[in-house]
Formats: sequence, structure tokens, C-alpha cells
Amino acid sequence: MLHFSKISTKGKDFNLIASGALAFKIHNKILKDETFHQKGAKINRNMLLGSVPARTLTADRRNVFYVILSDVDRTNIDALCEMIAQERKKGSYAVCQVIPVYFNELSFKAMKVLRQNFDEVIELNKFNLGSSKALMSAEQQHCLITDYSLSMARIMYHVCVKDFAPLAQEAKGELVYAQ
Repeated sequence: MLHFSKISTKGKDFNLIASGALAFKIHNKILKDETFHQKGAKINRNMLLGSVPARTLTADRRNVFYVILSDVDRTNIDALCEMIAQERKKGSYAVCQVIPVYFNELSFKAMKVLRQNFDEVIELNKFNLGSSKALMSAEQQHCLITDYSLSMARIMYHVCVKDFAPLAQEAKGELVYAQ
């Protein structure tokens, strides 16, 4: 099941999609973070039905998508990838973070499909702290993954609010950044 949330602020949409138990926990933690509750921000939560959100996206607007998947082989990613491909044709930007639960042929095929349809695919697996051994506790890894995901979401959200890049305009001999 795909959980879809849209955070709208300053006329721009930041879309957060999650699939899998760990991804859903991270999704909820991101939505509870105060960074996403700026003045005037509005959050809509719903499910993805087939390849489209229950509520439609803004037709001609570029959007930013941050997708977190924690059980790739169980997810029907074809519908998700189809939606992302359509959005990318409109100039949207999409990043997928995968937290692999299983390493098998189905997940490898799913990763290939994801790489073909997203701007960036980040695969998180065993974490190391510096030159030390990999973290042993699954709980420690989940905490680290959650912190990484939250930081990534904040960065992407701020990029989205600034509409990908500032547009410079000259006014009375000064350099002014359009908002």
C-alpha cells in the first residue's frame, strides 16, 4: 500500500510517498517534524489508488516527489513508476530512497525499474559509522535510516519551496531574487 502526502506552501507542492512498514514510520515522523509546519503550509494525506493519488495533482505545475520504499519486492512499483514518469515529463523532480529488506531477484529487477523512472535512486543498506564495523542492532540501523530520511526530506522540501532554483532579476541596479 502506498501512502501519499502532499505538503503545499507558497503555491508549491512537496509530495511524500511511502510503502512498507519502516517507510510508513519514517513518513509519519517526517510529517510530524516542525520544518513542514511553516506558516501557511497545508498537509493532505491519502492513499495512492492504482497509479494516481486519491486527490489529483496540480495539472501543469512542476512538483517535487520524495518516495521511501522499505519492501520493494512486495510493492507493485509499476503503477508508481508510471505516475513518476508522467510527472517527470512535466518537469517534476523525483527522488526514491530504498531500504532493502530482501536481496533477491525480484528486488533487483524492481531496483532496475526504479532507476529508469526516477531522477535519483538512493539505496540504503548496512550502515557504517566511520571506519567501524557495521551497526549490529536493527534498531540502531533504523534510527540512523530515519534520521537520514528526515534530513533528506528537509533538504528537498526547502528546494521545493524555492522552486528548484532562485530566479535573478535586475531592479534599479540591484540584484533581487524572485520568490
